[in-house]
Amino acid sequence: MNKQALFLKFTFMAILACILVACNNVNGAESQNISVEKEFEEYRKNVFEPLDERSFKIAEMLNHYTSIIEQPEEAHRYMEEEVIPFMEESRKIASDAHDGLVNEEIRELNDTTIEYLNLTLDSLHKSAELSAIDVDTANVDTVTEETYQKAVKIHEENMELQEKIERTGVEMDRQIDALVNEQ
Repeated sequence: MNKQALFLKFTFMAILACILVACNNVNGAESQNISVEKEFEEYRKNVFEPLDERSFKIAEMLNHYTSIIEQPEEAHRYMEEEVIPFMEESRKIASDAHDGLVNEEIRELNDTTIEYLNLTLDSLHKSAELSAIDVDTANVDTVTEETYQKAVKIHEENMELQEKIERTGVEMDRQIDALVNEQ
């Protein structure tokens, strides 16, 4: 193959590459032009509604956890194997949606939703830590001062998480109200 034919081949390939990039940019720009209202409706349908449905299930699970708290091993197993994985799946719904969001208001709402779910998961992990202490001390007549202080510290951390969860929930409600009022 002579130099001129090779040059034309590379030039043609470069032009094709530029056309493909341009087409992708146009398609990306079109998807970037979704209105806040439309994206919020899609977000509500694809993220909030599934999370709302899951919130009823998590409430049932936490009620069940409370009902078996007097059985430390069973309560700990249930928290670790059922409740926490279920909440991780819930967080995944919001996390998976994040990259596809276009409008800043919806992205901020999703960030707040993910923060809320992360804090809730942290709180569940603290509850699991406390239930692990219950398991470790179930057959012990006296709890050591060290174990007691550890449990107090975990409980205090969990109470701080609950306050953060409350504040984050209020912020999430504020963002939702602002989006609803824009429509």
